[in-house]
Order: sequence, then structure tokens, then C-alpha cells
Amino acid sequence: MARTKRKRYGHPIVRFFRVVNALICILAVGIAAFGLGGLQSVRAVMPPDADLTQYRPLGTTFIYSTERNRDGTVGHTLLAKIAKEDREPVDLSKVPIHLRQASLAVEDARFYQHRGIDPKGILRAAVANFRSGAIQQGGSTITQQLVKNVWLSQERTIDRKLKELLLALQFERKFSKDEILQMYLNEVYYGHGAYGVQTAAHTFFGKDVSDLTLGESALLAGLPRSPTRYSPYEDAGRCKRRRRVVLNEMTRFGMITAERAVEADDEQIKSRLIPLQERGIAALQAPYFTNLLIRELCRDPRYGVDAVYKGGLRIYTTLDIRAQNIAEKRLTEQVISLRKQRRIRATTGQGALALVSVNSGDIVALVGGVGDYKDNQFNRAHPGPPHYGRQPGSSFKPYLFATAFESGYSPNSSFSGSALSWRLGAGRYWTPKNYSPSQGGNYTLRNALAASVNLVAVRVLRKVGIQKAQRYTARILNIPKERIRAVPAMALGSSELSPLEQALGYATFAAGGLRPTMRLYYEIRDYKGDLIERRDPEQVRVISRPAAISLVSCLGSVVSYGTGRRARIPGLQCGGKTGTTSGDRDAWWVGITPDLSCAVWVGNDDNKPMSRAAGGKFSAPVWRDVVRDVTALLGLNGKFPEGAGVRASRQGETAEEEEEEEEEVIEPPTTAGRTITVCTSSGGLATAYCPDTVERSLGPGEPMPGRCRIHGGAAPPDTHSTDEVHDVPDTGGRTVTVTICVDSGMPAGPHCPDTVERSFPASSAPGGRCTIHGGGSSGPGPTPPADPPDEPDTPDVPDTPEPPADIPLDEPGGQPDPITEDAG
Repeated sequence: MARTKRKRYGHPIVRFFRVVNALICILAVGIAAFGLGGLQSVRAVMPPDADLTQYRPLGTTFIYSTERNRDGTVGHTLLAKIAKEDREPVDLSKVPIHLRQASLAVEDARFYQHRGIDPKGILRAAVANFRSGAIQQGGSTITQQLVKNVWLSQERTIDRKLKELLLALQFERKFSKDEILQMYLNEVYYGHGAYGVQTAAHTFFGKDVSDLTLGESALLAGLPRSPTRYSPYEDAGRCKRRRRVVLNEMTRFGMITAERAVEADDEQIKSRLIPLQERGIAALQAPYFTNLLIRELCRDPRYGVDAVYKGGLRIYTTLDIRAQNIAEKRLTEQVISLRKQRRIRATTGQGALALVSVNSGDIVALVGGVGDYKDNQFNRAHPGPPHYGRQPGSSFKPYLFATAFESGYSPNSSFSGSALSWRLGAGRYWTPKNYSPSQGGNYTLRNALAASVNLVAVRVLRKVGIQKAQRYTARILNIPKERIRAVPAMALGSSELSPLEQALGYATFAAGGLRPTMRLYYEIRDYKGDLIERRDPEQVRVISRPAAISLVSCLGSVVSYGTGRRARIPGLQCGGKTGTTSGDRDAWWVGITPDLSCAVWVGNDDNKPMSRAAGGKFSAPVWRDVVRDVTALLGLNGKFPEGAGVRASRQGETAEEEEEEEEEVIEPPTTAGRTITVCTSSGGLATAYCPDTVERSLGPGEPMPGRCRIHGGAAPPDTHSTDEVHDVPDTGGRTVTVTICVDSGMPAGPHCPDTVERSFPASSAPGGRCTIHGGGSSGPGPTPPADPPDEPDTPDVPDTPEPPADIPLDEPGGQPDPITEDAG
């Protein structure tokens, strides 16, 4: 019995099956291990379920202008398209049924029957390709192609194919068939930079995908297999043969009749194609503006590069293409004319312009240069770091005068325009000059700005203090204060600014002291049209309303009888300031109306001198034409802020006072022809508290009148020859200006809602701090920003200061020239 059992188990057949069973077990374990490894590798590339359900293809971002018409309607113009892959996603419902069927016929006829992998389809494709001797059908399903394009590489390896199969199975569990087909049609590449059926329809036929004919749909369906090989632009004959294959497959699967297939096959190809324009990143209009917008959005942490280049955004900007065209035309005409006259260089002579809305900060037009953008893409209107623009020259003075108006001076405060030297320390002096030797008399601040008297501006800076002027200027311009170099030459515009920054800065004056935040766009939507962001206008008070009103009035005088007469627009309130830097290197005009603020710059890119340049001649005419035309186009009719301007509480710095300070007065100066400010009630020299004042000139031999005794208390013991006198006698020979809280009468703190600056003798200046407004809210309504700490009347200068940075050097190692202002 034992022998029989041994024979049965030792039989060769038994041993064979034992080996086979062992091999099967080993193979099963190997397959399981391989599958487990494949699943682990799939998890490494497969996004989480949440990301799967939120999938959307990379899309093209569209940037539009916004045109608001006088009748209240709004229009938009395409400015640019930007994308890593030019794609415009579309819902499946907008894709014609014959395009869907054509794609399925040649790519995956059993799409609605399989579960992501189709063994029958693989076998059928292999037989069809063997019979034809060419690859006419693919073995991969549409689901496999989609996951390969989205999450996998194009390498041909077993590992990649396994991942593709497993991903397709998982994908089918997450999405419906229609959702997968929609993703595929939006993802697939059709050639010539066109991704997705919507972009392909526009690229090849210049129409929406919903308007495609059967023949056009069959042509597109045949392209994904080999977009370059079957391109109708490269080989129309091969493309037509490929289209016929698609139509035959549609007929074989009963999707269309043979008659329709013949009719579609007869459609001409060349006659239906539009001229080829390679898709991709394209700035179509206003390229300097669109690239500035892209730059800002890419830096914005809410968006970034991926959202801008891949997110399929719809951005509706503040730019008005009609105003943009006007600005480009006017600036180009002027620059070309100046080149022909050889006033600027023919190769490097350039210009820039920025036009913004006063109250909203909207950029209405932006011109960063003249000529073909492809040849020179440097944005002169707003370069951005590390280049900030060009020296503004005397167009900087309004920021300084705004500081003066916030420091106790008024448009009627009188300053000398005579020669001076500013001690820099260690025996070094800075000696600036006026444009004209005749500008040596005394000037009110209004007339000094109108005539652009440099030495008045320098004296104003010396009075208000360099640090205070730096802080106020930076606050008005909304830039870091380090950008404004704290040197005496600040008064004459030594720090670089861009036209856009200048336009926004001057808008603060026209808006009554409210600084608008730059706005590039109104709203951003996604590719479906859903709102992502709507940006509202923002304003921040940076100077008081009276100071702004006074400054607007002074800027109006520049246009009425000063250096900006060429900017005058009949019937329209306007003001502004010229700026011409040393060596005639920069010519500026920055001007305002109640609705618009615009800055125009002209110069040579290589910083070479121009010929007889002047901001009033080179730039002001461009400003006038652009602002006049845009105002009429938009139907603007605003008004400047109304109300009382500032009233002086501090004394200016006239020539006579300087002589007295230096104890060099030998005889009383003559008063004939001097302009003084008098109180209309008393006839005496006006004080800070006189409600109505007037300027008049003294006649020959007419004595200087005494101080007004109605509005300001007793007269000082000695009324010498000055335009204005302090409210409180300076018994110590020196006064100190203190910011006083109106409610408590004590020196103001940062939370005091209503303040005034007053001068006191140094020996009796009040001390302490306001005890009423210690830190909480100052009451209902917006609280004005706290004034910067007062600077001494004469700023302290370091013993070893850096030389003034106002003057560009002609050559390395050369000596700086003083900045001068062209009076024209």
C-alpha cells in the first residue's frame, strides 16, 4: 500500500502540476507586488480627490479696456491675451454634436461603453492599423489621453503606461462621461499654439466653436493625432485625406449618413482658413499699460504668475482705449516734430505720458514711449525698480509748497529770490541759481510758483525743514520716503519720479488733499464669468483741504500768467507746473483739471541735453491737447474743491530779514514797489487772523503800514520792513512754530482732530501735550492723519553731508551743475 502511494505522488504528471502550481503562486505574488508598487507610484502623481473634482484646464487670460460713454453705456475692447498655453475653455453644451462625434469616431468610438480602459478598442485599433499599413486609430481611450496630458509625461515606458491605466480607472469613478469629454476637448492640442476646441476654431476658421460646419469639425477632430503633420497650413492635401478618414469612421459607426459625409468632404479647406497668426502671448494694444498690469498682478500674492498666465482670467481694466489713442497720437506727433527740429535726438529722443482720474486714481491712458513697442519695451511712464524715472526739476515744487502750506505759510507769504549759499559743513556751500538774474526780488509764494523762482523754493525748504518736506512729499506720492533724497537740492527736484507717480501726486491736490490709490482694473472674473474681485476706489487724506485749495489756486496762476501759459484750455479750470532740469535734460508739464491729472515728460533716453528745452514748450502743448480732447470725449464737467485756503501763521524770509539776521544792514531798504498783504478792514499789515486780505504795492516814499490792530492783538515793539510779521512778538530774536490743538490750546498730539500751527518766542513756547485727545477715536467721521513732527525753522546740516544729488554729471568725475528752471 505504501509503495502504491509513493508511486502515485512520484508520478511525473503529479510533479508537473506541482511545479505549475508553484509558478502560478509566484506569478500571482509578483503581479500583486507589481500592482501594489504601481498603485504607490500612482498615488505619488495623483492629486487628492478634492483637486480632482476641481480640475480645470489651463486657460488664456484676456485683458480688456473699459469705455464709459456719455449715455451711460459701457463697452470693452480686447487689449491683450496672455497664456502659457493659448486656451479658452468652453462648456460641452456649446460644442456641436458633430464635432463631439467626429472626435469620438477617430479617438474612442466605444467611449460611452467602457470604464476608462477598452480592450476591444485596443484590439480593433491594432487590426485596423495592420490592414491599412499606417496608424489610423489609437488604442488609448479618451480618458487615458486626458490623464496622460494632465498628470503624466509623454515618455514611452511600462511604468508610465501602468500609471495611465490606473489613473484612467480612478478618473472614471470621479467624473461622468460628459465631464470627461468636456475636459478632453478643452485640453487637447490642435497645433499652432491652439489648445482646446474653442481656441482651435478661432485659430483656423476665425469663428466660435458652436458655428463650425461638419467639414470643419472633421478637420479639427483629425488634428490631435499629429497636429504638425496634418496641419492645413502645412499640407492641405494631407489634411484633406485625414479629414476623409474621420468622415468615413463617422459613417461606419452610424453617426452621419454617407450623403452628409460626401457633402462635407467636398468643402474647400484653403478658402475657409483665416490667415495664420501664431497663438501665444500677445499684447495687442496699449502694451505699456498691459505689461504694467501683468507685472502688478504677478506680484500680487492673491494671484501670482500661475493665475495670470494659466488661470483663464477676464480682467476689465480702467484704461479707455479712445483716450489711449488720443494720448499716443498727440505725444507721437510732438516727439516726431521735436526730432525733426533737432531739439531732441533723432534716435534717443522720447516721451511719456500718464493720465489718471482725479478722484478714483484710475489710469485712463498710459504711454511709455514713442515708436514700435517691439523695438523698445522700456516703460518710461512708470519703469519700476530699480529705475524710478527722471528728475522732475521744478515740477517737484508743488510738493514742497504743500508742506509750506501745512506749516503755517500761505500763498501770500513773502520770500526773497535773491542769491544765497546753503552751508553744507566743513567749509562747503551749495549755491543754487535762478533761471533769470532778474528774479532777485521778493515774491509771494503764489508768484514764485508761477515764475518758477528757484531760490524762493530753496528758502521755503530751509524754513520748513528737509525732513518734514521729505515726509510730506513721500506721503503725497505714496512712495517710500527714502526715495526722496534728504538734501538741500530736494527743493529743485533732485530725486527721480515717474510720470505716473507725478500724475497721482498732483491728483491729490485736485481732490482736496485726498490721495487716490492707483487703480488698474475694475474687476476680475474667471473663465466662466464668475466674479473673483471687484476693486473699489480708495482715497486717503494726506494734506488738509485748505492746503490743497491754496495749492490748486497757485497752480492755476502758473497757467494764467506763469510758465505754463501754453497749457491754458479756454473754458476749463486747470493748473499745473513746468519742470526743466539742468542741462536741458528733462522737460516736464504736470497739470490738473477737476477731473483729470496728467503728466508729460520729454527727453533723451541717453540723458543727453536737448536744445533750448522747456517744459512749457515741449510738454505743456501735449497735455493741453490730450486733456482737452479727453474731457470733451468723456463729457467731464467737475469743479475744483471750494472753500477757504490756508492763512499764514508764520513769517516768510525776505531779503531784508536775511540782511538783518546777518547784521549787514547799513541803511533801511527802500519800500517803493514792494508788494504787501494788508487787511481790508484796518489797512494794516495782515495777520494770520485777518478774514479778508488783499495784495498791493507801496508807492514811492510811502511808509510801511503798521500791523493790523483789529485781528491779532498789540503790535510788536518794532515794525521793520517785512511782508508779514509774527502774531506774537519775538522778544528773544527767534521764534518757534508749534502745532496747537484747537480744543485744548496745548501742543497737539497724534490724535488731535483739529490743529493749527502758531509761532511763539523761543523763551515762551508752550510745552506739554494735549490732555483731551490722548489716544482714542477723535469722534465720528474720518480722522485726518497726524501731522509729522515739526522741523526747526533752520534744519540742522551734518558736518560732513553728501553733496547735493540734484545734478546729473556730464561725465564721470565731472562737477555737478546747478539745477535751473526754464521760465518758459
